[in-house]
Amino acid sequence: MSRNLSLFLDLLRLFAALLVFVGHAGQVYRIDLPVIIGHSAKEGVAIFFVLSGFVISHVVTFKERDWRSYVRARALRMYSVIPLAVLVLIVCYALGTYLVPQVYVAAAPDGAKAAGLGGVPPGWFEVLRYLTFTNELWFDRATIVTGAPFWSLAYEVAYYTLFAFLVFARGSARIVLAMAWCAVVGPRIVVALPLWLLGVFIHRLVLRGWRLRPAIGWPLFAGLLLASVVWKKYLGISAIPLFEWPTVDRLIPSMAYYFGLGLLLGGAIVVFASVETTYSFFPSWFEKLVRYFAGASFTLYIMHLPVMVLIGAVWPQWVATPVGALSASLLTIAAMLFLAELGERRKADIMKIISTISMMLSRKSVRSA
Repeated sequence: MSRNLSLFLDLLRLFAALLVFVGHAGQVYRIDLPVIIGHSAKEGVAIFFVLSGFVISHVVTFKERDWRSYVRARALRMYSVIPLAVLVLIVCYALGTYLVPQVYVAAAPDGAKAAGLGGVPPGWFEVLRYLTFTNELWFDRATIVTGAPFWSLAYEVAYYTLFAFLVFARGSARIVLAMAWCAVVGPRIVVALPLWLLGVFIHRLVLRGWRLRPAIGWPLFAGLLLASVVWKKYLGISAIPLFEWPTVDRLIPSMAYYFGLGLLLGGAIVVFASVETTYSFFPSWFEKLVRYFAGASFTLYIMHLPVMVLIGAVWPQWVATPVGALSASLLTIAAMLFLAELGERRKADIMKIISTISMMLSRKSVRSA
């Protein structure tokens, strides 16, 4: 993958994370945002799915060419962030119930979910479902209110698994494993699968190496991005969150909306790849800035909500003002950058530790034999 295309994908990844972040900030910090911005968290997740399919297709093509390296890389990607995210979820809830128990209420007297920001406590069963990515199978959802973004990871890991079956299995085993996969994950995850596979298809188009003259390609690229905004503005009303399972008359237009948005953004990726040059045309300072923030995008996406809710609950009067809400948002982002240093950016170190432990265990087993 070229340097320019890689940076453009990082920009899209960061943009998707910010869409989710801004959507939640508008709700928690009560920021009056334009609808096209404040109600775009669901589009952010859809962009993530398309990008995920693209990236997974790329790494399988050029890096992870056997199932062992594929599984190791996917597990490292998830578990370099998820345990820390669960810890943040628990700590924020514990602090919230200690500092402002009237907000962090576990349940209403009638047993229904409380109206407080904290919602239900992060119980061991829900945490276990989050850690094993089994929280969205069929219609049995396990949800912690301040851990809402975890739902998409269950979809993501399910798609990783299916793709591994399709790529690394042979013969009739592919069909058997794919059918078993459908039976295990259920219809909600299956229905959103075309969005993820769209990313795989886009990557295969990029691999064809089509070339467009800049005079044609750049206007087309800009037009596709503009069309994406127009698509969102006028057709976004038909979209519902991907984890919901409504009636068919609402499900079909919603999925058509997401797929259309994915096609427009995917087309922009293909066109960008067809006209970009081999030399980097982004300023070095801009590239460093994007790489830095994109390197924390997973952390920003998965960990921001419990921190945001805690800030909003402890200082409600502060965040009620525009300046306070902006300051709280920046404080939340700063916290995410710090947490990324503890997890997401430490993947190489974690891999070294795992390799060292594996070597020690191997030597020990050899000596025992």
